Amino acid sequence: LLHSPLFSSPKPLLPIDQNIGQIIAVEPQSVEEQAKRSLSQDYSLSWVETYVPESIRTGFVHTYDRLLAALLPLEQIQMASHIQRGHLLEVPFCYHAPAYGYGSMTWMQNEDGKFVLLSLSVHE
Repeated sequence: LLHSPLFSSPKPLLPIDQNIGQIIAVEPQSVEEQAKRSLSQDYSLSWVETYVPESIRTGFVHTYDRLLAALLPLEQIQMASHIQRGHLLEVPFCYHAPAYGYGSMTWMQNEDGKFVLLSLSVHE
């Protein structure tokens, strides 16, 4: 029994969330790390300037302002691996406080190699 794959795995097996799939340990410098950091901070003008490309800020704020103001910062955030969709990176996430919810964020890398946020969806 001690030699089964379950015990020989180099990394601990994280749970599977029914809405977002396999939970991952977030790697440094990854799009998942950037997404998790953005979700754990207060929503503000500097938040928008940090994560949203200048070319879409007006539309982004118009679309997501109320949602993000009510939602952020989140606690007990878990991430799943991003899904590559052409040049876009969809990052599924869930959170467990103050209540359970899940969603996904759509990011892309800009010309500087920095991840920038384009859109998000949240389900409670």
